[in-house]
Amino acid sequence: MAEQQDGFSKTLNLPITDFPMRASLAEKEPLMIKKWTDTKIYQQMIEKNKGQKKFVMPDGPPYANGSIHVGHVLNKVLKDIVIKYKNMQGFHAEFIPGWDCHGLPIELKVTKDLGDKRKDKSKKDIRELCRKEAKTWVAHQREQFVRLGIIADWQNPYLTLDPDYEAEEVRELGRILKNNILYRGQKPVFWCPTLQTALADTEVEYKDIESPSIYVKFDLTVETLKALKIKEPAAVVIWTTTPWTIPANYGVVFHPDFEYGLYDSAKGQLIMATKLKEAFVAKTSVELSEPKMIFSGKDFDRLEAMHPFINRKSLLMNGTHVTLEAGTGCVHTAPAHGLDDYNVGQKYDLPMESPVDEGGLYNENFLPMKGVHIWKANKLLVEQMKESGHLIHFSTFVHSYPHNWRSKTPLIYRATPQWFVSVDDQNFNVRKMALKSIEEDIKFYPAWGKARLKSMVENRPDWCLSRQRIWGVPIPVFYCDSCGEALIHQDIIDKVADEMQHGQGIEEYFEAPKNHFTKGYKCAVCKGEEFTASQDILDVWFDSGVCHAAVQDRREGLHTPADIYLEGSDQHRGWFQTSLLSSLASKGIPPYKALVTHGFANDEKGHKMSKSLGNTVDPQKVINESGAEILRLWVAYEDYGQDVTVGPEIFKRVSETYRRIRNTMRFFLGVVGDVKPESLVAPEKLDFMDRWALHQFNQLIQDVTLSYDQFNFYKVYHLLNQFFTVQLSATYLDILKDRLYCDSIDSNRRKSSITVMYFMTRELTKMMAPILSFLSDEVHDYLPGDKKASIWLESFSKPNESWVFESESEDFKGILALRSEVTKKLEDLRKDKTIGSSLEAQVKLSLSGNDNKLASKYLSYLDEIFIVSKVELVEGPTQIWASKYDGQKCERCWKIYEQLSANPNHANVCQRCSDALS
Repeated sequence: MAEQQDGFSKTLNLPITDFPMRASLAEKEPLMIKKWTDTKIYQQMIEKNKGQKKFVMPDGPPYANGSIHVGHVLNKVLKDIVIKYKNMQGFHAEFIPGWDCHGLPIELKVTKDLGDKRKDKSKKDIRELCRKEAKTWVAHQREQFVRLGIIADWQNPYLTLDPDYEAEEVRELGRILKNNILYRGQKPVFWCPTLQTALADTEVEYKDIESPSIYVKFDLTVETLKALKIKEPAAVVIWTTTPWTIPANYGVVFHPDFEYGLYDSAKGQLIMATKLKEAFVAKTSVELSEPKMIFSGKDFDRLEAMHPFINRKSLLMNGTHVTLEAGTGCVHTAPAHGLDDYNVGQKYDLPMESPVDEGGLYNENFLPMKGVHIWKANKLLVEQMKESGHLIHFSTFVHSYPHNWRSKTPLIYRATPQWFVSVDDQNFNVRKMALKSIEEDIKFYPAWGKARLKSMVENRPDWCLSRQRIWGVPIPVFYCDSCGEALIHQDIIDKVADEMQHGQGIEEYFEAPKNHFTKGYKCAVCKGEEFTASQDILDVWFDSGVCHAAVQDRREGLHTPADIYLEGSDQHRGWFQTSLLSSLASKGIPPYKALVTHGFANDEKGHKMSKSLGNTVDPQKVINESGAEILRLWVAYEDYGQDVTVGPEIFKRVSETYRRIRNTMRFFLGVVGDVKPESLVAPEKLDFMDRWALHQFNQLIQDVTLSYDQFNFYKVYHLLNQFFTVQLSATYLDILKDRLYCDSIDSNRRKSSITVMYFMTRELTKMMAPILSFLSDEVHDYLPGDKKASIWLESFSKPNESWVFESESEDFKGILALRSEVTKKLEDLRKDKTIGSSLEAQVKLSLSGNDNKLASKYLSYLDEIFIVSKVELVEGPTQIWASKYDGQKCERCWKIYEQLSANPNHANVCQRCSDALS
């Protein structure tokens, strides 16, 4: 309805509410958060459902280092949506936030800040500074998470540096020891020369680097030549991209089933796989003759060649890991510097000797280059082999190479004594248990997470638990002072854990007097009684991974397995996997029933965000300018199962949605603000259009509930947005404004519509609440009628059988189709400037079949639905006419009539308006 003339505007039933039009989110949100904190709304929400079925979702701990970024926002808001929804659904769903507090970044930050003063600090001093650093960031991030409107047990989080947590972590290690799958081994692990520590697979990322590519001759011994019946000197050709590993070479591997040829060349007689001959010639430009002799890989087994520059022999061996994808089919093997090399070396009893120290420098095991860094040695070794005539060809190529995902520096494989969890033990096979759980026990949202996690588990090696750093939870093992034998015992582990829990955490171990924990124990080998405590710490992924033991199993409101774990897609190699493996290794059960995975946040061009590109979005800036509610709505805007987009354009779009929803809810409050329960109309007595609207709304409740249940929050967003935009603004409210404003205040059809709008206002507030937390709580404060003290104490909307009107819904669908056609005719009149408002028009309908039946049945509603002044149904072929209606205009409602009211007290108004004025 158009704007009214001043004479009658005050007589209209216009919406009245104190609910503000302007959101002023940046100013209001902190006040609302303070209210939630002061009233302990989280505790009230949890207490309300005590004794009900639990819903458990542990918080995968963010790292206590730096301010939060949009990835944190995405993750924590998704969790908040889940927890709020589940509590409103009647579940006892606690949310215990957590932080990952140990590890390299914190230790490196402390070391960097100390600078030259580092040398004056003890390990205990460093640990205390690390503890302080972590707690500082925990407090900072907690403040930022609270500002997002996230309701949680913020006063009782779990920190991996808490003595309770550290103690339970050590106990969990003891449970793994009890299952006989914890062992110490000298085998190659990812090693970071820059930070001088071992890394787990989960801490590795791959980046392209340029590496040397060399083909090298290993001359066959005289005995080998005789065994193979080769009459002239000959050499096996290997290919490698790591010249620095050749000083650690102890063998060359052939595939037992491949065919190998002996070829003449300008470089002498050479042996390689026949199927790689052409590729070798193309790469090196060294021409080869036709094969002079053909061998099977089995023929070389346990024969020998000479190392190219060290006076020792290299064993020729068989191994099925050899491929024909690149190289020569003859694989250079350094058991201390590669997993396949290690495995075949174990089979053939090769030395596990590394010539490389912790910092990547050659040690006394390769004296000619002692003190030289391996990356510098690459060039020197190539020159040495070139001069000796063993280098056949040198080039460089770019390829993917493992890097430390924190320091961004290249890694190496290096054999060092480390502690491992076996994943393939015959009696307690963690890998098999994990794959069975993935296949049979765990649900995945979205479904692609299953294949990703399965692939990670299928291909992972044994879990290297030990790290050579300061800031972390100790591995309570003790080494004999006389012979170096390790002492690790369940009772000792339990004693260490108990003292950690009731004392100062890890300091109880690191600062304990010598032999404090080993009194009464003797070395199993030499019977010595003096032991030195290991200084190795546990992998930080073990820290966070044992949350199931340290939090789920110990907090009253939680349990194992959890209903879901919710994290980013990188956690299939991280927390999802380490939690699964640690739980299976200790308890034999998975720690969760389902995994919910979200993607990463990219800029609007689809580029990954990075500080170097300058395309990051600062959540605090968005909050200060637009409010946290816009960030919350952004989280629900896109399908988080893929990478999501973030940037000014997206925030603009989301802000428009927010304004539309807010304005509609304000309109609702203005209409239903003084509604009384006794004035509500029973569903069966509702007006035709109101029954249609209530039916649509009931379907919305079902669809929204299903989407929440399936963690499809983007569907909730779009269902609500569609309902507000199409069913409400463009249809229902557009049609109803005339009756709401102009009917008498107690007219039956006005009461009917207000009844439906009351139900919508009340239930939409609940449906929006998990996502639009600030708006919903604000609207809830203005709702009339019986209600709880907070939106978070309300029960979630439920479908109502008495709101189902299938017949009216089907009829109205047909009426809306007619409305669409009528609207086109009206637009033509507007373009011709025949009419201004659609109320100046009349419509004639000549219809057939079902359209005619519908129009006849609902003829009395059609002028209101089409928003015109008159609708007439005539006979004839199907046709729709719209024309200007030349009648008398009511100065109150602006509709056109053949004649106005005859009441002399109400001149120039229609009979309806006259009745309303009376």
